[in-house]
Amino acid sequence: MLTRFIRHGSLLSLWVLFSAVAAFAQAHPGEAQPLTLGQRLFAMTPMFLIVFFIFYFLVILPQKKQLQNQQALLSSLKKGESVLTSCGILGRVAAIEPDHILLEIANGVKVKFERSHIKARVEKNMEKREEKKG
Repeated sequence: MLTRFIRHGSLLSLWVLFSAVAAFAQAHPGEAQPLTLGQRLFAMTPMFLIVFFIFYFLVILPQKKQLQNQQALLSSLKKGESVLTSCGILGRVAAIEPDHILLEIANGVKVKFERSHIKARVEKNMEKREEKKG
């Protein structure tokens, strides 16, 4: 929903509106009293809120969703499943320890990885394709 407003320039029009109000207030300095610090902060509050919501929806929410997906993946891992690490190594889970996961990357070759470096579960179809190529 927010991206739709950004595409249509609604944020820009809000900024122009606030700028016009501020310019109008400054255009007639003899008629109006100068704004106090509290009044200036109150006038800037909508812009602070808009920036916060943009930051929240474009940065915080996607990162939170990605973290939840990563935790779900790590909690559902089982021995014998094929996984991809963050450095691009494909391996089969040999053992699961509290802080580490032991991956078998070749026959008899086992490597210990931190849990946070497991990136994704690999489908069996991809494994069969690799075996045919190799």
